[in-house]
Amino acid sequence: MMYYTFSMDTPRSGKTRVTSVSLRAETLEAIRARAGKQGVSSYIEEAVQRQLQREAIDEYIATAEAEHGPVDPAEVAARAERIRAHHAAHRDNSAPADAA
Repeated sequence: MMYYTFSMDTPRSGKTRVTSVSLRAETLEAIRARAGKQGVSSYIEEAVQRQLQREAIDEYIATAEAEHGPVDPAEVAARAERIRAHHAAHRDNSAPADAA
């Protein structure tokens, strides 16, 4: 295990606290390689925030399914495809006229 104390290099909104976490050396090196100028603390903060969002969504889905029954996978796939098509159309429409 490698110990790393987070430093708050980049100002962020909200209160921050310095803490220590234990990470495998390989994990820390991978984070450092990917974090770049953003910094390790910001990279980990963003990753943890995404995980917290996923867990909140999972809890919401579990509550909704308990109340309304399971979600139909075919309906989810159809809606996901409509969203992808919408975003693809927006990307195509927002390209500059001279873009090739």
